Amino acid sequence: MKIKGFLLLLGVALNAFSAEYLEFQKAYEYVLSNNDGLKSSESATQKQEKLHQGTKLIYLPQVSLSAFYVRLQDPINLHLFSSMDNLGNLGASMPALAPLLQGLSQPITIQDQNITAGALNIVYPLFTGGKRYFANAISDLMYQDSLLALKLKKLSLFEDLSKLYYGVVLNEQILHTLQDSQEGHLTHYENAQKLQEKGQIARLEVLQAQVNYDKATINVQKANDSLVIARMALDSILNIDSKNLTEPTKLISSIKIDNEKTLKPLEYFISQTLDVYPALQIMDNKIKQSEQLTRMEFSSFLPEVALFGSYMVNDQSSILEKSIPNWFVGVGAKWSLITPTGRIQKYQASKIATLEANYATAQARKDLKTLCEKTYNEVLSYKQQYFSLDSSIELAKENLKLREKAFLQGISTSAEVSDARNMLSLALIEQQTIAYNYAISLARLMALSDNIEDFYRFFQ
Repeated sequence: MKIKGFLLLLGVALNAFSAEYLEFQKAYEYVLSNNDGLKSSESATQKQEKLHQGTKLIYLPQVSLSAFYVRLQDPINLHLFSSMDNLGNLGASMPALAPLLQGLSQPITIQDQNITAGALNIVYPLFTGGKRYFANAISDLMYQDSLLALKLKKLSLFEDLSKLYYGVVLNEQILHTLQDSQEGHLTHYENAQKLQEKGQIARLEVLQAQVNYDKATINVQKANDSLVIARMALDSILNIDSKNLTEPTKLISSIKIDNEKTLKPLEYFISQTLDVYPALQIMDNKIKQSEQLTRMEFSSFLPEVALFGSYMVNDQSSILEKSIPNWFVGVGAKWSLITPTGRIQKYQASKIATLEANYATAQARKDLKTLCEKTYNEVLSYKQQYFSLDSSIELAKENLKLREKAFLQGISTSAEVSDARNMLSLALIEQQTIAYNYAISLARLMALSDNIEDFYRFFQ
């Protein structure tokens, strides 16, 4: 019953989702909540956070418990006299001590064959050349990188969604435009048949009208297929199973450019992009990481000093075990003079890595600046082209009206009417495509400068 209830609620939610118009802002919020790729990036950030927390524990001492059991070949014996002859001579000279000397001639067992012991050990580095500090600094930068990568993923999804969302809107507009054209071709074909029946035009004109109508039908089918594919891609990024929807998700009807909405100056977008774009910040962190790594490699040339101690317990079953102290502490130092790890080469490589990161970051800043300028100019250009096509559309509409009237009067051909109608369709589709390119370029510009909220203002 619980499963059936859950499925029922899911179906109601999906139907409600499809019944309402899905604006781009709501679609983006939905993607942020349901995209599996973004959830993967969030998991990577959580993983890096745990590793970062673990690195901080490097300042704690190392405490361990150890225990062992040893079986000796023979017991450990102690002989008080190295020579039995000397002991015999002493007994002969001093008969009164003979019984005592007889006991002393026997070896004393100070440890039997079984040794059992345990110890609590502590090692605390006092000086490591800065390895612990540099390791924490690198870990902190890696954690920052994971946060920046998550932010970059969100911006990337914003761009991807804009292409897919407005791609569906564009395909719907193209389909409607071609359907209107198809209806016009059908009307013209029917009018041509009536005129032929009256003997006012030749059969050739009717056939031409039929061919134009058939071509329009094919174009409508192609546009419908493109729309289906575009919707599949949009449903995929929204993580929606279209099979559970009673009808396709409704989007906005068209992409309209508001001539009153203007962009901020280009310098603002360039400055904002160079300051906040996550990919560039990640590259800046790479420079910092390589610098910290250089310092860490240099620390391998320095000595290491550590405090150590141990508290030992045993079964106290032998003289040797009873004589061993229970604890000890001390300070130790180690300075590696020659090692097979290639310390010098690693240090040199880390210096080169810093140069490499610097050059890469400098080039990335130039590329981002160029991309920002290019995208900014594209937005302005598409906006200008969009409104410049208004006159072409008006001309195409007027030309179509004149050609249709002329055809009914017998002074125009089917080819001329078809060309006029196709010219209008092409002009409308060109303007719709420019509006799509405008939206995509604007989305890219806002993603570069991390001004996503400002993007919505242009389509309100």
